[in-house]
Amino acid sequence: MVTSELTFYLAAAALLVLSVESCLKLLNGDSFSITLAVYVTVFGWYFVDPFLNPEQYTYIPSFLISESYAQVLLFLIGFRLFMPVAQRWIVQRRSTDVFHVQRFTPEQVLIVTGAIWLLLLLIGIARMEGDVVGALFPIDSRAGATMWGRSAVATSATGFLIATAGYIFNAVTAFLGVLVFFQRSAFWRCLAGAIFVISLPYFLFEATSLQRFCLLSSRICSMAVTRSS
Repeated sequence: MVTSELTFYLAAAALLVLSVESCLKLLNGDSFSITLAVYVTVFGWYFVDPFLNPEQYTYIPSFLISESYAQVLLFLIGFRLFMPVAQRWIVQRRSTDVFHVQRFTPEQVLIVTGAIWLLLLLIGIARMEGDVVGALFPIDSRAGATMWGRSAVATSATGFLIATAGYIFNAVTAFLGVLVFFQRSAFWRCLAGAIFVISLPYFLFEATSLQRFCLLSSRICSMAVTRSS
């Protein structure tokens, strides 16, 4: 059980201290308090799930559990050290400069990104044999099929392409969450938001840490940029 490992308590202590710090900054109106969203996510992944699904951890060797929570501890420390640097870098750049440097308007970027998202969504629905509801709402994702589901070990070119398409779909959807705040008109802002909301159930029900982190990181970036503009 995870509670028998020292690193579990060290990571929990670090998470508690950092969460209290973010709460205090939140009360003071400091934009750094957005890190609290990351800490809450880490708490849910690594300090709630082991107690909700203890049977999934029964067959994991204790040394792997210890190393895993040591990695969580290192992540928390690294995240705390890195975020102020990233925040200062974002604040120094105006939000419009991102598109001005490349000479692309936010609307043009949204059109290209939306087209890629739509193409990948259609491919994913085709892999689900036309089941649109099952593709967007993979409620039984752990036991059933998903748009980008594949065998755990796949050495063929097909497995590589499916994995690549899945990662691109994750990145594009997360980017759409950022693009919402760059649009200059209500129509394009609503369009970007609608695409993001349509994709949201897939990420929630699919229930993988990577995918949820993609969406979470997009919200953190967008909040930081809007606060600095």
